[in-house]
Amino acid sequence: MEQVITLISLSVIFGAMLSGFATFRLTGMRLMPHFISLILAFLLTLASLIIPNSIVFYLAIIFQILSALTICPTICNILKTQFQNTGIYSAHLALMGMLLVLAIGNALGIR
Repeated sequence: MEQVITLISLSVIFGAMLSGFATFRLTGMRLMPHFISLILAFLLTLASLIIPNSIVFYLAIIFQILSALTICPTICNILKTQFQNTGIYSAHLALMGMLLVLAIGNALGIR
């Protein structure tokens, strides 16, 4: 069951990378730490599906949680000043919320 949750997490991360590209194009370099953590979360999650190593698995979970947390300060600051663009950010924020829940589910799963 934990591999199913990890695979769903991988697909959510990939979707977040695609939806985040438009967000990144609008906001510029302010979201660079978030996208670095998102790319690392993708690579580590993919590696955790291939390599049966618990260290890689827990590193993937840590970076999934970091990806969800690094978006909050930047996006909240942007939404204060550019409220008319909230439709562009909503898909990415929804995927980050799902990723946080899936990362917690992965951490609580028995490996």
